[in-house]
Amino acid sequence: MNEVEIIKASTSIIDRGKSKKLEKRLRVAAYCRVSTNDEDQFNSYRSQVKYYTELINSKKEWTLAGIYADEAITGTQVVKREEFQRLINSCLNGEVDMVITKSISRFARNTLDTLKYVRMLKEKNVAVTFEEENINTLTMDGELLLVILSSVAQQEVENISANVKKGLKMKMQRGELVGFQGCLGYDYDKATKTLK
Repeated sequence: MNEVEIIKASTSIIDRGKSKKLEKRLRVAAYCRVSTNDEDQFNSYRSQVKYYTELINSKKEWTLAGIYADEAITGTQVVKREEFQRLINSCLNGEVDMVITKSISRFARNTLDTLKYVRMLKEKNVAVTFEEENINTLTMDGELLLVILSSVAQQEVENISANVKKGLKMKMQRGELVGFQGCLGYDYDKATKTLK
């Protein structure tokens, strides 16, 4: 019986006219996220998806591996972001070579989560590129900058949260209703700030 030689498929492009191999195209995925459901954020979400689709398709050394987008989901809890989790799984399964995203705060708002996922992807040789900060995680200085800037993003979230809580507390102290339009069975008098 003759032996069969197995030839593995290649992701490289071969120029058949000159019969030489061209560079392997990077499989690039984009991650987009907006945290609220208002119309400005929805337009931002659509703009991000359109921008990254056009950007990736415009680069001849890249091929689109997908657009992963979470809409109206906070960045503080990675577990609730289904598309983010799907992106990480695609990267770990070898389907993505590079992830591109607008900024560190779009990727994660927590320094530990940012580092955890970036290091996890780095082990699989998957780069994460943050456009606003101009960081590529596979470069030598990428991780140091990432630590500093993700700490700043986390502090920003904590400051916003503290300001919102402080504002709600002040409203309650003034007797204003917070979080709902009225109490069932009562009428709220805005002028006197009392319930009847």
